[in-house]
Order: sequence, then C-alpha cells, then structure tokens
Amino acid sequence: MAHSYSKLALIAAVALLSACSNQKEVSYKSGGMTQTFAEGKDSVPKDLSNLIFDKATPTGSVSGQDSKEESKFVMLSTSAPTEEVSQWYQDTLKKQGWEIENIQEQEKVVSIAGKKKDMDVNVMITEDDGKTTISLSESKSGEGQQPEEQPDENYTPDKVTPPTD
Repeated sequence: MAHSYSKLALIAAVALLSACSNQKEVSYKSGGMTQTFAEGKDSVPKDLSNLIFDKATPTGSVSGQDSKEESKFVMLSTSAPTEEVSQWYQDTLKKQGWEIENIQEQEKVVSIAGKKKDMDVNVMITEDDGKTTISLSESKSGEGQQPEEQPDENYTPDKVTPPTD
C-alpha cells in the first residue's frame, strides 16, 4: 500500500510542480495529512540530507505527514552509472544503521529496500541514455505496530495455552 502511495504522490508532485512554474514549494492539507511538494536543489527535507548521493542534484520532493504516518520522497539526477550509485547507497545505508532487506538488480534498474526501527527506506535507481535517476523514499507508520513480546519467563501454562516441549 505504501509503495502505491509513493507512486501516486510522485505523479501528483510532478503534475503540481509543472503547473506551478514560479513557485518552488506547494503545501496543502487533505484527509488530515499535510502534503508538501517542492522542486529544485533546496527541495530535500533536512532529515533526508544524509541519504543524498554526493554526485546527484535534487530535482524535487514530496512529503506527507499526519499524527500516525510520515513519508518523504526525493527525486535526484546524476550522470554516475547505476552500479556506482547502488554501491554508494548500500554502503551508506549500512553505515547509518539501516538493515538492508532486499536488493533487486535488473539491467539499468536497481531497487534497494531497508528498515531501521519503525522506519522503511526504498531507493530506486534507473539509468536511461547516460542519465541516472534516483527515487528515494523514507516512511514511518504508527499503525500496525506490534507491542514488544513479553519475555518467555512470564509464560504460565494453562488450559488455553498448554506447556510445549
């Protein structure tokens, strides 16, 4: 669901920013969530600045937040090859404490997914005609979080939960 939301948000961001040629940032509230669309070099949310590939130029961002959820998306452009960008993100994410859960590589496309506590990160790297586009997203959801399990020593067998070997 979050992945579909990111695609829709990205499409909406491009459409809104294209229509607002003089403005660099547009914000609005919808369904209790504040959405912000920005373009250009200054569009990177501060808490994502440490995940910006050093040879890339930011082209735009989308942020959304309410009391339970928070999502940030940044689009970057670089002339560096996909392999270099992918390796940089894998190294950087690991150094910053992210657990890389999945890496998918295809010709000229790499997808990296990671997790840290209640945060998810996704990096999509695509190369086309000598230009590499980086789509970076970070999200936090307050919904569906499971409470920490109680230690086994608090377990007491009874009729409903009999002892196990």
